[in-house]
Amino acid sequence: MSLRQSEHQLAAILQSAVSLYPVDDNSASLQLRSIDTTPPAALHPYEPIAQDGIIAAWEAGKNIHLRGRAESEPGATVTLTFNGESWHSTVNQWGYWNASMPPSVLHGLADGAYSLTLTITDKAGNSTDTQVEFGVYVDKTIKPTLTVDPISGDNAVSVAEGIYGVDVHGSATHMPNNSHVTLTLAGKTYTGSVNGRGEWMATIQEQDLQGLQDGVYSLKVSATDPNGKTTTTHQDVTLITHVSSLPHISFDKVTADNVINKEESQNDLTFSGDLSVVVPGQQLLLCSGDAVYHAQIGSDGHWQVTIPASDVASFIALGEVRVYALDGAGNSTDAMLELNVVTKLPDIYYEINIGGDTTLNQQEAQHDLSFYLEGVRELTINGKNYTPVDGTVTISAADLQALPDGEVSALATRGDEYGNHDTQIIENLFNVAIHQLPTMTLNQPFGDGVLDAVEVNNWHLIQGSSTHLEQGSVVTLTLGDQSYSATVKADGNWSLTILAGQLAPLDDGSYQMKVSAQDKAGNVATATQPVTIDSHEAVASASSEPAGTLLANVSAGSLDHSDQHGDASILRGSETHYNASDSSYTLADHLQQQHPVQTVV
Repeated sequence: MSLRQSEHQLAAILQSAVSLYPVDDNSASLQLRSIDTTPPAALHPYEPIAQDGIIAAWEAGKNIHLRGRAESEPGATVTLTFNGESWHSTVNQWGYWNASMPPSVLHGLADGAYSLTLTITDKAGNSTDTQVEFGVYVDKTIKPTLTVDPISGDNAVSVAEGIYGVDVHGSATHMPNNSHVTLTLAGKTYTGSVNGRGEWMATIQEQDLQGLQDGVYSLKVSATDPNGKTTTTHQDVTLITHVSSLPHISFDKVTADNVINKEESQNDLTFSGDLSVVVPGQQLLLCSGDAVYHAQIGSDGHWQVTIPASDVASFIALGEVRVYALDGAGNSTDAMLELNVVTKLPDIYYEINIGGDTTLNQQEAQHDLSFYLEGVRELTINGKNYTPVDGTVTISAADLQALPDGEVSALATRGDEYGNHDTQIIENLFNVAIHQLPTMTLNQPFGDGVLDAVEVNNWHLIQGSSTHLEQGSVVTLTLGDQSYSATVKADGNWSLTILAGQLAPLDDGSYQMKVSAQDKAGNVATATQPVTIDSHEAVASASSEPAGTLLANVSAGSLDHSDQHGDASILRGSETHYNASDSSYTLADHLQQQHPVQTVV
């Protein structure tokens, strides 16, 4: 309940009393007086206990005095309370007060910080307390101690950390609150203050740091306790606070030509360079991806580091190396080295065209062969070396004719200006087919090579053989202005049928029947037989015979076997083709499908 609320309640009670027990004006009067419930102002001693708030050993035998003034409270009581005991004094008529405690109150107290209660009580009984802090340091056997926290966290001050000066922190024991700690750095003194928790701090200004050369210094910290006992400690600190101490990083060539080739990427690889300055704690790190290597640094700033062969390939894979220069204060500079890495030779590329394909036949082998080749310094074919000139390789006709049939492989020797080199086999560069040439034979047609008036109206089986021709190769037969085709069988033989009357348009005379075929390489084989046509004198009589007679007149020389099958394409005249399959059929069946033989008069 507040003081104002108490006054209001008291007034209400008194008013009720007057209402309940009225008195007339002549018999009595009731007077209300205000009650003092305001506490006095807190006391503020003129000075700390023992003048400095610290009771030292030499002061321990004296009374402990406090004095001050309470102007508005003459006659008030001042009470000192400490450690369960109290001592009283009175504010005099001029408002001054003086109180003291006997030295006996210190007996048995351990050195340290304490507080007593200073209470003022006015005549109305209102009181106000004040806490007075002080220290007791009476044990001369205790020596103070000092510790220094790591300066800037690592006992090193970098350029960034020194911009606004450096706070130095530490702790102290047996040192009162507000006692001093003295720091000395490079001959200059700085003062710190101990707080109630035994912690101290002092600041070294930025201008002082800039005035010191970068290097390692010894910081001296000392303090003296109330009994005159002094303690001192030292802390080494590295100062690198000048931008000029940050090194520039340079690089030497990684290799003689500053290009890492394949062979160099498979051996130990040394990186080196120089630092413009070297400061305490200097380090240099080479980094690529997750790999980190520490370089050796000489006193002259020259550095180098060797990457083992087993790690080189992965280390250079990114094509760059990041280098960091770190010093003892945590300053860092970095630089990037872009690597020139050429470990692969370009792919081999060639264009070769031999008559529309990549197979060399006998006719093509009579001429030099030139083709385009890229990415090869020297090409070895059949034991002979060829050097491309402006990307073109030329093989002489003599060298071509010395090649064996089959696929031609070549040994390609490659290299570049960076020292990369290797050899590769080019399989199936081209094919050669110039020695095992195809051949053909043509059996004498018409039995005796003569086609008379009777035979012209008969079927004729033309056949022969071949070598080095694949099954299915096309055989072309020409006689005069007529041509026919067949295919080679698995055994190399071939045959075709000329239908009755097909040769009737040919004039009488001497001819050459020719057959030809070519292999896949384009090598051509031919065979010829002389043929005499003598069919027109008896054409009229022959044409008047019925079909049955024609069937009976198939010459025995034309059909060697009654069950022989043939494949043939027959040109009737010069335009119409007739195809004969290899299936079984009779001559009569076939004739019934053909146009009737025309009688030539």
